[in-house]
Amino acid sequence: MYMKNSIKCKSCSAENPSYEYICGNCGSYIRERVYNIDLWQTIARLIDSPAEAFRKIVYAEHKNFIFFIIIILAAKFLIDVRFIAVVSIGEFNPGTAVVVSYIIVLTVSIIYLALYSYIFKVVHSEFGIDTRFRDNFTLIIYALLPNVFALVLLFPLEMEVFGKYLFSSNPSPFVIKSTIAYTFLAAEILIKLWSIVLIYKAFKTQTADALPAIADTIIFVFFMGLIQYYLSIIIFTI
Repeated sequence: MYMKNSIKCKSCSAENPSYEYICGNCGSYIRERVYNIDLWQTIARLIDSPAEAFRKIVYAEHKNFIFFIIIILAAKFLIDVRFIAVVSIGEFNPGTAVVVSYIIVLTVSIIYLALYSYIFKVVHSEFGIDTRFRDNFTLIIYALLPNVFALVLLFPLEMEVFGKYLFSSNPSPFVIKSTIAYTFLAAEILIKLWSIVLIYKAFKTQTADALPAIADTIIFVFFMGLIQYYLSIIIFTI
């Protein structure tokens, strides 16, 4: 069967899944072999050539750094959930320990990312798109890397400027120092948009088609936002 995201063997013209490096028909090499993910090189490629970065991630036999990244991502997601709680709940004093909140966010995030990666594989296989669960999972994790940059670069500055009022609605950071607050907000939005673009690029690497990649991106972002919204209510009211 013809595969949309395939590599054609130069020796026998057989179609092979994009993640294979040896032709399943004649045994010839069809692409270079990649053993590990080079973290710093991948970060650089995500900035100037994300399509190439995601191809190398798929090619890599060992999907290293993903659990290290997701542990950091969960911290950023917890901060996002806390910000959302200012809108979903309003002014309140959190009663849930930070460690407990973090574990909940980490667990839910892993479950969602794993579930979406599996559903992506199953659904697209029906349309001749052959992917692997671990490739899908790793691609999504790396597409979310801009959130790590926000955690490392922006959050310390936000805490330095606003302190305990960062998560306050009375008074709001936008009242205390409006120009700086809106600058931080703009930076956070730009980083989120960058991550969404990377998610689209990651899905397009797997589908080799823009339309399903756009649909996948919209669905993924929608449910991730929905999950974080409900987490903001559940975590801080238990």
